[in-house]
Amino acid sequence: MRAIILLSILSTCLVQTSVVYSQSNISNKLTKAHLLVRGTKVSVIPPKDFTNAPNFLGFEHNPSGSTVMVLDIPGPFAETSKGLTKEKLLANGVDATNIEKLTFNGMQAMLITGYQKTSGVEYLKYVLTFGTDKETYMINAVAPKNNTALGNEVKKSILTAVYDAKITVNPFESIDYTLIPAKGGLKFSKRVATSIILSTDGNFPPKTEDRTSLIVAKSYNKVTIEDKKTFCINRLKQAPLILEHTESPTPISIDGIQGFEIIADAKEKSTERTKRIYQVVLFSDNLYYMFFGSTADKSAKSMTALKQVVQTFKRKPVK
Repeated sequence: MRAIILLSILSTCLVQTSVVYSQSNISNKLTKAHLLVRGTKVSVIPPKDFTNAPNFLGFEHNPSGSTVMVLDIPGPFAETSKGLTKEKLLANGVDATNIEKLTFNGMQAMLITGYQKTSGVEYLKYVLTFGTDKETYMINAVAPKNNTALGNEVKKSILTAVYDAKITVNPFESIDYTLIPAKGGLKFSKRVATSIILSTDGNFPPKTEDRTSLIVAKSYNKVTIEDKKTFCINRLKQAPLILEHTESPTPISIDGIQGFEIIADAKEKSTERTKRIYQVVLFSDNLYYMFFGSTADKSAKSMTALKQVVQTFKRKPVK
């Protein structure tokens, strides 16, 4: 699951890949120029004129569309890094020009280099992944392909990273909304970047018989979506499911935001276990919030619980 999360975040359009087994050993110390990325245990020296990003963990440069994004993945580096091979990256739409294995601040690490095409624009892309036997961090940086100098700056920035295992992270600090999981009998399970996962027993996947869980995520970048109903249907089709029956999207409004909810019956592609799906997408200021709930409970109880939790969604006041 963690490897899948990494690959879904990395999904891009790149070129031919080589793997380099490097002897590089990078060791950094915290300086006054380092800034702690909110909601993480990582500090970096951001490139000049980059500012704190409001929709993801990291920094952005709006004039050029460049970003330095920090992603934290619960789970050991040895497990999550298994998904970062040439074959698995290609299978998920990622073709890196170079994958370098190195030692970073005493931890195993990988540095991926390549190109990314977004909305017809090509970007240089650098991804530094490192971690421990408990958690993995990935710092993902992009800059316009035709701006080599800025590309060098974002690469230099991610290689200044300092990880401090002693930092205690509040999982709700980095998200701009609140939920009340107990309203539907759910518990907090994990936070991945700015997404949170809830389940009936606090595990993911849940170990309870009903296997009820809810994933809540917010889009990173602003997008223009003209046909929102079709967008919601297509997002559901992207899930690793065999959809057997899908109800028509129904308009819904939560916290003053308009969107659509969809209920579907499906099977997991990997196990063919049946489950009911509850998806809600809310659209706000060219961004969207997505709620993806699933349960093995065929009765109305768990579906009602998922709806009750989603209805508690509320955006935090803008500071």
